[in-house]
Amino acid sequence: MEYTANEVICKCKHVTLADIDRALHQHTSFTDVEKEFDEVQKLTSCSTGCGGCHDKIMRIISDIISG
Repeated sequence: MEYTANEVICKCKHVTLADIDRALHQHTSFTDVEKEFDEVQKLTSCSTGCGGCHDKIMRIISDIISG
């Protein structure tokens, strides 16, 4: 599924795809999706409300990492 940069992915915390991408790219190397999710979550607070966006964010991070 394609998302636009300003599309809200985490509705509880109003985190957009651009926010996730920006947080993810603060690292120079990617280790694994779970670790990167933890780092993105620390920076954006995504998936700390209802948690309904967790799987969507994991897919987005996986897609970004795999290029």
